[in-house]
Amino acid sequence: MPQVIFRTFVLLLLTLCGSGAIAQQALPGLRSMGNDRFDVVGLHLRSVSYVNELSAFSIQIAERYLPTKGLAFPSKILISLRPEAHVDFEGDYRIRIAERGSVQVDLLWEDSMTLERTCYVISEALLVQYSVFNYGIEAANQLRSWTISALANDVYLTLRPAKFVDLLKAAQEAEVSELNGILEPSRSGLTVPSAAGYWLLKTMKSGSLERTVLRSLFQQAIAGVDIEEALAAALWASQPTAELLPVQTWWEQQLGFIFGQEYEVVETMEVSREWLAKLGRFDTRLNPGSQEATEELKLDLRAIWTHRSKSEVQELVQARYEILRLRMARINPAYYNPAYSLGVLFESILDDELAHKYLHSLTIYLSDWVDAKRMQESLENILD
Repeated sequence: MPQVIFRTFVLLLLTLCGSGAIAQQALPGLRSMGNDRFDVVGLHLRSVSYVNELSAFSIQIAERYLPTKGLAFPSKILISLRPEAHVDFEGDYRIRIAERGSVQVDLLWEDSMTLERTCYVISEALLVQYSVFNYGIEAANQLRSWTISALANDVYLTLRPAKFVDLLKAAQEAEVSELNGILEPSRSGLTVPSAAGYWLLKTMKSGSLERTVLRSLFQQAIAGVDIEEALAAALWASQPTAELLPVQTWWEQQLGFIFGQEYEVVETMEVSREWLAKLGRFDTRLNPGSQEATEELKLDLRAIWTHRSKSEVQELVQARYEILRLRMARINPAYYNPAYSLGVLFESILDDELAHKYLHSLTIYLSDWVDAKRMQESLENILD
């Protein structure tokens, strides 16, 4: 275990054991999981696995707007999942910048913590770490709030595409916000309306801006820059022969265009294929929580059956099963069957079915996967 994480383990354990009543009880050991950019610790592996998967997915979305080099943080963002009895801060989360610019998140982990709110916290922590790493510690309070709203809603709506309709309806019924009222607020000041940043990102993506320009504007805002002038210049450069409109007028016109469209909330075949492949790989290494364990478990879809009785495996599979259920409504129809059969496969592990039933579920999943890839290839050939 890395030294910084071990140190945090000790501090968090002392915090949780601080009261005499709790210290006298047998407190379950802390569990941890991590990915390339986050480490997550908490008391329950199922929750830790869930937040770990969600944070890894948030990174994938963030890479649409941020360069990989800028995300190569020297230390991982640490998320501590805290039950209400062990919260010593106001609100439902706290983000701190620790020594050497590392970011630590304390998250109130109760039933009241929604998926939408968790996406926001993870997104804010990620952008704070990005700003500190690339622009210095002071930049953390100067980054523009709309970028957090934009990334958080992008992550959330990718997982819950059906919620886009609700967000769209609310925006259609509300008055159009002044653009400078969205661009100006920084993280240390007032927050922008919950979805305003997302609609700003949506308007820039639906316009004539090139991807490199969009990414540049997003990164400037993280650095604390009010991008209104840069946005106006980029719009003029993208359409030099068009009438030069005030940015506010462009903003209102783009929103009108977006709000007047009909939307499909289904992923492309390639996106569904890549995501399902990753979800079904099980190349995760688990470090069992027991003191007797001396080595990590190396899992794949075939070997996982052997270790199905272990609580760590059960909770990891449960977390992936829940993530899969969240995204089923968005899966491309070509990949619906393998997504469904992967869910059945997860259920057979969780329900401890007989070995031949598990092998049967695995066979169906692999067959559905091959059929889906063939269907994609056939459809792409037809379209070509």
